[in-house]
Amino acid sequence: MKTNSLFFIITLFPVFTLVGQDNSDSLWVEQLNTVEISAPRIDGEDTRLPIALSVIGQTQIQKAQAQLSLQESLPFVPGLFAINPDNFAQDLRVSIRGFGARAAFGIRGIKILVDGLPETTPDGQSQLDNLDLGVVKQIEVIRGPSSGLYGNASGGVIQVNTEDPSSNFFAETRLLAGSYGLQQYQLKAGQQVGKFGYLIHGAHTSMDGYRENSGVKNTLLNGKFNLDLSEASKFRLILNHVNSPQADDPGGINQEAVNEDRRQARDRNLQFKSGEEVQQSKVGLVYEGIFSSKHQLQARLFYLSRDFNNRLPFGFGGIVDLSRSYLGGGFTYQFSNNSEKLAHKLKIGLDWDDQTDDRLRFVNLDGEQGDKTLDQEESFSNIGLYVLQDFEWKNFMIKLGLRYDAAKLQSADRFISNGDDSGEINLNNFNPIFGLSFQIHPAFNVYGNFSSSFETPTLTELSNNPNGQGGFNDQLNPQKANNFEIGFKGSSGKRVKYGLAVFYIDIDQELIPFELEDFPGRTFYRNAGSSSRKGLEFEGSVLLSSGLIAQLSYTYSDFQYEDFATENGNLNGNQTPGIPKQMASLGLNYLHSSGFFAIAQSRLIGELFTNDANTVMDSGYVLTNLRLGHSFGFSNWTLEPFLGINNIFDTRFNSNIRINAFGGRYFEPGAERNIYLGVKARFGD
Repeated sequence: MKTNSLFFIITLFPVFTLVGQDNSDSLWVEQLNTVEISAPRIDGEDTRLPIALSVIGQTQIQKAQAQLSLQESLPFVPGLFAINPDNFAQDLRVSIRGFGARAAFGIRGIKILVDGLPETTPDGQSQLDNLDLGVVKQIEVIRGPSSGLYGNASGGVIQVNTEDPSSNFFAETRLLAGSYGLQQYQLKAGQQVGKFGYLIHGAHTSMDGYRENSGVKNTLLNGKFNLDLSEASKFRLILNHVNSPQADDPGGINQEAVNEDRRQARDRNLQFKSGEEVQQSKVGLVYEGIFSSKHQLQARLFYLSRDFNNRLPFGFGGIVDLSRSYLGGGFTYQFSNNSEKLAHKLKIGLDWDDQTDDRLRFVNLDGEQGDKTLDQEESFSNIGLYVLQDFEWKNFMIKLGLRYDAAKLQSADRFISNGDDSGEINLNNFNPIFGLSFQIHPAFNVYGNFSSSFETPTLTELSNNPNGQGGFNDQLNPQKANNFEIGFKGSSGKRVKYGLAVFYIDIDQELIPFELEDFPGRTFYRNAGSSSRKGLEFEGSVLLSSGLIAQLSYTYSDFQYEDFATENGNLNGNQTPGIPKQMASLGLNYLHSSGFFAIAQSRLIGELFTNDANTVMDSGYVLTNLRLGHSFGFSNWTLEPFLGINNIFDTRFNSNIRINAFGGRYFEPGAERNIYLGVKARFGD
């Protein structure tokens, strides 16, 4: 299979190179430009900042993509491993340098922001069922611990920036249909009219799914409204709503079941009708003021409401009814002083977040709600204060930062017939960040940094108590990590862009998922004594000829337990499960001046262990995808039909691994070769 994928890329290379003579690279150069990014909280050029960064542009995110999962946009980010794009009940799992690999569902330990507002709750959970890829223009990824910037659960950062209203009116529709009953409809429109601008977008997706019991229905609505009081004073209102009445969970199965029928669901998931329903609304208000060339102020306030119902594949406590409210805000003040000899930026900020989860559990009677087994209110409030400073002197850049977070976790037990399990936990932590870069040449920068992360267990992890009682699991401790990194990066005109990073991470009290025979299908957590992570990351893009760009990324990861003993034995020296030792991606992007485009991507995922004992390994694989299309322009209209072929060589692989699953149910088989067809029509600029 690897030979076939390599042959595919080598074959396409000369074909793309020889098609036509008058080519255009206007859509692809975003991958080669040095760009200003905001994820490190003080804006700067990505190639100069002394931290490992990756930037994904709008073309990579939206151009002929199915727009079903953020994973589609992330294959060339080294150090980032994204799996489980097909199980919409469990959501996408993303890990950066191993942070987030423990998640049984959703994303843990990584800070995710959309337009500067957090999607990650203060306890460290993120769900992306409300992320609308149809309006995303740029994704910025900080690869490594960043609690000095964003506080709790910042083993890495993903900042998503959406489109702004355009200067002229436009309206756009996009229709998509594909394998496994896929249907998707999108509408988008926007305009800047004087001081007022708007961008609105709606999308509906439905799909039966590759496996039995894996269907989904999802409707997204987004609005972005700008009011420019003056050139120096602006308000931005952000609205988001998602309604997902169906997201089925086929569950993990063992290797024998995979060999028997890859598309089958686990029998207990069918019996208990496993799946979820979600409704979520979010509103955010951001103010930005520039009072002079030296003084800037930003203030933000947001509120999120989430209603979640989940049917798990077991009886006692197998139905979860969760109502979440999340209120947060903050402000930043930045002082900038640029002299001929020294450029200095100082930023002082405060983040305030308050999360309340009203959690109910009931007996699951084959998909029907039975007696109540748990009723408790859980809260996580956090205040974070930070100061950051960037200095630029000649060819040197220095980044300094320190953040203090104070968190309060509370559990109020309202189901006291079996005793009162209420409790409270107070946590606080300082996290520093230090980085230094030196520009040897305009196209070559070397850097080094030290950073740290602090990660509390989430409220869900704390409430999953192995003793079967309510309240919090008082045996769980926060995870702490120190990151040491060196590297080099740069760009040469609009032809080459590259970066290489080598890191070592020391982790104390790493949070580990596991399952128990008495609660099959339910995930619990414990701490390992200590772990270490060593790795190398490379990414590069090259303009081979006009209209043709090649991309390459490579990751080597050596993650292992240093001190970890369980009732099953001593696991010192074992590899951390759920993370492949090697990953690589190769892509070719071609655009002809006539409007024809072709995008080929091939990704190697190395073998990985499925459990802490390292007794079962998931085989490595290569996946190759292809997108083709043509843009036709006439008058004020643009029409773009396109075709996508995923897993073009029909590789057998597992799209998700359930770490330490009881009974060997580690595997969720991925989809076979599948296609989608779409068309986008746009009126306006």
